[in-house]
Amino acid sequence: MNRFPDPSPADLVMVKAEQLAEHPEANATVEVVLHLTGAVPDLAGLREHVTARLADLPCLSHVLTGDGPAARWILAVPDMARHVRDQRVASEPEALEATVRLLLREPWTEGAPTWRMILLHGHVPDGFALLYLTHHAVQDGANVVTVMEVLFGPHRLPEQFSVLTRDVSPIPRPRLSQALRSAVTLQRHARRHQMWQSAAHPPSSRRHTLWAQTPSAALHTAARAGGAGTNDVYLTALVHAITQWAEDAWPRATNVAIPVMVPVNLRTPDEVAAPGNRLFLTRIDLPGATMPVGRRLERTRAVTPALKSAGHKTVLRAALTRLPRRLLQRLVAASTVPGRLTVCASYVVVRQRLHYGEAAVHRIDPIICCPPGVPMAVVAVSYGNTTSACFRIDQALPGAVSLPAHWRQALADLVAPAPPTTGSDPAPAGRTPAGSATTVVRALVTWLARCSTAAGVRRR
Repeated sequence: MNRFPDPSPADLVMVKAEQLAEHPEANATVEVVLHLTGAVPDLAGLREHVTARLADLPCLSHVLTGDGPAARWILAVPDMARHVRDQRVASEPEALEATVRLLLREPWTEGAPTWRMILLHGHVPDGFALLYLTHHAVQDGANVVTVMEVLFGPHRLPEQFSVLTRDVSPIPRPRLSQALRSAVTLQRHARRHQMWQSAAHPPSSRRHTLWAQTPSAALHTAARAGGAGTNDVYLTALVHAITQWAEDAWPRATNVAIPVMVPVNLRTPDEVAAPGNRLFLTRIDLPGATMPVGRRLERTRAVTPALKSAGHKTVLRAALTRLPRRLLQRLVAASTVPGRLTVCASYVVVRQRLHYGEAAVHRIDPIICCPPGVPMAVVAVSYGNTTSACFRIDQALPGAVSLPAHWRQALADLVAPAPPTTGSDPAPAGRTPAGSATTVVRALVTWLARCSTAAGVRRR
């Protein structure tokens, strides 16, 4: 019997999104590239290494079958000859990135576990890369990091992995007051914003895939100086980049708050490497308009506490695991209609030092998916001295290839901020075009209140 629940609507929506993609660049594949320094390893040895750890990684040995209520996780043993392979890369500049972009488009074999590992070599004289790909319906970003730590990190207890949530229990019972606060937050952010709807630039399934690196010290320095977290710094730089780009390219995103979907990780230690998504996409409205980046960090810091709140996470976890399936399905569907889709942003810190044999990992480049209708998705991974960000951007957005450079510049400005300017503040963050609450959110409020009240009676 499985130690994990059946696929959720959040898992199935990634399958459906990929089916709607008109080009493989908008598929639901996510990746990481581990850059290692050392001799290129033997492929047979790498296959044996991965095989020896499969028992600790059920997400590598299960496939998603069926749809709707019939969806199930089915055991399927991977074929190491197909799942772990090697490929030589040209030594020209940017050859590795070009190879990764091509491999990102490869389709998955039906009935086989949706992951593969590719040993890439030849692009540098003193190292190699390990490309790990998987499907977002089976593994979320936190799980991808856990897989890397199981395969290439020191032995750890379940609660010691980098990206597990430790402030919610596996079966949370939210208090009524917190449930109502969280429901109000979800209701406020359920409004349609239409920011990325444009008849002149209709959305497409073609994607730019771009990377940018910055010293991790830049995020830490800016966080200490601003009394904020590194995730606050990352989000501030991203929204600052969007506002800089939008001044000339996308007027709809000027002088208004920028809605951003942020995944809140809800995976507990007892779910290490279990297949499926254990996250809740939560929208926050970050300060837009033109302002110094230091002031933007101050105002971003005031918006993000819900992302860190144990009480709010408890409510989200209850919605993910205890909400009636039909209501959760309606909630997911309501949040993915075109008028509500927006930028997705994720930030991960990998705390374990990774290596394979004598070769040490010195950088991790992530690759996020950007489903149809999503204007851009950005993920950053901090590992050691380097933070690497991947930008997947709809090619319909004019001039958007400038966003990584704007992001790097915003981080540089945060480390050495310009003197504050005088004048009135733009409109507060969170103020977006008005709209009525959806029936789905009203149903969620009712369910959370009923669930919390019943839990309170049982405690008494």
